Amino acid sequence: MTRQFVRIGLLLCALVGSAAAQSNESLSINSFNPDVATAPIEMVEGRGVKIGEGTTLYPAFGLQTGLSSNVFYEDANTNASGVLRLTGQIGAGSLSGLRLTPAEVTDTPARGSFEYRAELRLAYDLMLSNNDAVQSSGGLGIGATFRGMANPLGPWSFGFNDTFSRLIRAANFETDANTNRDINTLSLNLLYHPEGRSLAVNTYYNNTLDIFERGEQSFADRWMHRVGIRPMWRWLPMTVVYADVSIGYNTGIGDSTKVTSYPLAATAGISTLLSAKVSANLEAGYTNGFYSSGPSYSGLMAGAQLGYRYSPLGRASLGYRLMYQDSVNANYFRDHVIQLNIEQLFVPFVLMVQPEIHFRTYDGTLVMGTGGETTRSDLIFAVIGGIHYNFRNSLAATLDYSFSTVQTDFRYVAGGVTPVTDDPGFTRHQLLAGMRWAL
Repeated sequence: MTRQFVRIGLLLCALVGSAAAQSNESLSINSFNPDVATAPIEMVEGRGVKIGEGTTLYPAFGLQTGLSSNVFYEDANTNASGVLRLTGQIGAGSLSGLRLTPAEVTDTPARGSFEYRAELRLAYDLMLSNNDAVQSSGGLGIGATFRGMANPLGPWSFGFNDTFSRLIRAANFETDANTNRDINTLSLNLLYHPEGRSLAVNTYYNNTLDIFERGEQSFADRWMHRVGIRPMWRWLPMTVVYADVSIGYNTGIGDSTKVTSYPLAATAGISTLLSAKVSANLEAGYTNGFYSSGPSYSGLMAGAQLGYRYSPLGRASLGYRLMYQDSVNANYFRDHVIQLNIEQLFVPFVLMVQPEIHFRTYDGTLVMGTGGETTRSDLIFAVIGGIHYNFRNSLAATLDYSFSTVQTDFRYVAGGVTPVTDDPGFTRHQLLAGMRWAL
């Protein structure tokens, strides 16, 4: 039994580590984030509808309504609007934990040679406003995921995860032209984790296709590849030491003006439990962007996270990260991120609060009308939070809130009959209440 937990833990560490290499520019990625309408509805899950020997469908539905204070992400003359959001999710996959639980406890978990999960998530935002431009800023968001693993408990395993998102975002000026964006990310993992050994190796390939739907924004379209290897050593029962070396190839697509780069990253880290209540993660390394033209980065990467389970039903974590990342509106950005996460269960309530602050610097901006300026410095502060009342595992009432503000020294001249100098900073609140139900 202990060996199985060790091997499963190494698998999870490998998959999480390789996926982190392709994080995007969203302020917060969390199931409670009301800005990510097509995120998985993770706070409710039913037993599902069994349709085969090893396959079950998992439908879930949601209805939320509330208020958005700044539809167009403007710094002044903001437009507020009511929001009605309809969500639906259908998933198919291997039997859930509820169905896998045997009548009697055994030492061997009931797991097959192939495990998978496929999900389709839809969210339609209806903007409750008399302003035609505001009404047109709503629309259909789409999220789809297909992930699986072959031979999960064998010495060799193959894992994959493909995710597609259609993100709906109103433009930063008052027109009916949204900044809608399609992103597909594929991750392939080949893992070697022999039984009875504390050493494991994950070899991975990540691919991201990022396309804007409007032709006027195709200058930022890009295609990113990354290959890497991540050896891991379980030094102690609750301590994993790892290294990660990867090289990427990022380039524009079609008429894109995106500068080609070959990002290199090499890191080493440790993940451990300091006690039954305290966990710690430390990581440091070097990265270089190797951009074919314009500014490039070369410097230290670092990350640290400390988690504390202060009660059986509550946990807090504090993290810091210094990273460099390819950007849609510049060659790259450097980010100092500080994030606090608090999760508390007050049966039957679940509370989550996540504030974070970013000190972000862009270099090699692609936006026209800047007067030759190629850098941008932003101070970003965001808070997401949610409180959910679980009537049962499959039914919950939700109250979600998000706040974000971007303060920047960057200005550009927006075209039109009368060109104006635009400040892309903004402050935005969004509050949504509703219900979520799963079969």
